[in-house]
Amino acid sequence: MLQEAVETYLATLAERSTGINHHTVAAYRNDLSQFAVFVEQRRQRRRWSEVESEDVQAYLEEMRQVRAYQPTTITRKLAALKTFFRYLKGLGLLERNPLETVPTPRAFGATVPVLSAEQLARLLEQIPPFTPTGMRDLAMVHVLYATGMHLTDLVALDMGCFDRLRGSLVYLRGEDRVRECPLTSQAIMALDQYLLRSRPYLARHHPEEPGLFVNHHGRRLTRQGFWLVVRNYAQRAGIAELTPCQLRQSLMMLAIKRSSELQGIQALLEHAHVSRGARLSRPWGPSARSDALVKRG
Repeated sequence: MLQEAVETYLATLAERSTGINHHTVAAYRNDLSQFAVFVEQRRQRRRWSEVESEDVQAYLEEMRQVRAYQPTTITRKLAALKTFFRYLKGLGLLERNPLETVPTPRAFGATVPVLSAEQLARLLEQIPPFTPTGMRDLAMVHVLYATGMHLTDLVALDMGCFDRLRGSLVYLRGEDRVRECPLTSQAIMALDQYLLRSRPYLARHHPEEPGLFVNHHGRRLTRQGFWLVVRNYAQRAGIAELTPCQLRQSLMMLAIKRSSELQGIQALLEHAHVSRGARLSRPWGPSARSDALVKRG
């Protein structure tokens, strides 16, 4: 009963959100199914209308004390639940949302260690600027630097998301939220090179592929695929245990250090407090100078 409503919600989400990818759907399914099992087996709830705020609080304690989840993981799972319960209430299946009184846990308990400018330079030096995959990888890194988007959003971009005339990327984030991210001149140049000289070769066997960034088979590059590529570059550069979050935060901090417009970056990041600068994790714009990255190709 509980899982059936989850699957219906996910099907509706996929239908309404054309920009959503299967990785995002899988993450939602995991988060919601985990909660469904908890309330059914541990709290004896058989319908979503029976779930109380106390059940949610008990689940939060389970994640903190028993499963030892990080605050960021708990925040993500709670966000998925809030969206799901808003959906149920919108259908009239709930009289009230049990998450309305549940506070969001603090997700910024620890800073993410970032790479130095020298380490980033070494990392970029490993990317061959004149090979098809190298041009693709440089374009992706420049887009990450210019927009600060999550890797999940990066690999979900379609060809139609790049607006060359406006110099920006326009894509769907969440259920129905359209986001436009301006690009730096370096990012536009890198994308132009990739689209002109690299992508046609990589996608030669699958020209119909809608994904903006493709692998050597001509199919959309996955998050895991891109991360394997980056890890390979990191190993060559002598950088151990580089994570996606660390790369993203490192590029962000490099931009902040090269910019005197921290408040402008904060606004694009949609955070109100400048004091959080070193811990920001939401999409941001290219207020920082584009020459902060090592110029390659």
